Amino acid sequence: MYHHADLSRCKKIRVLIISDRLFDQAKALAEYLSRTERIDVVGLAVNKQQALRIAQDYSFEYLIIAGYLKAEFTYGVITELQKQQKRFLAVQWSMLDSLITEYCERYKIPLKFERTRLMADFVNFLESHVNDSIPTNL
Repeated sequence: MYHHADLSRCKKIRVLIISDRLFDQAKALAEYLSRTERIDVVGLAVNKQQALRIAQDYSFEYLIIAGYLKAEFTYGVITELQKQQKRFLAVQWSMLDSLITEYCERYKIPLKFERTRLMADFVNFLESHVNDSIPTNL
């Protein structure tokens, strides 16, 4: 199991991606991240239940939410994973607007990234936050 403080010694950052609306973009993101050889995509989920099943078998440093979630209750995956004592940072990878800002505040998503920027910039963004403290929202 990976411990957040030990990530500087780990080879790859592990991410779980969830999207119920922009699945093609989420899939393209997952493929790009995997090709970097710096990031391991442990799963790509289309809903909360699928994300929870993937999380049973894998640890990850980031839960990446690709686009806003059409089924707003799906954001509950963040709280559910925290109740299971999973240690991760949530990242909203979206076109940043007032709706996204509201969702990030409501669901305590600490990191936001504009998805229209280069994916290489997103990799650097993830690497720059890997040692951030993990919020406890319980």
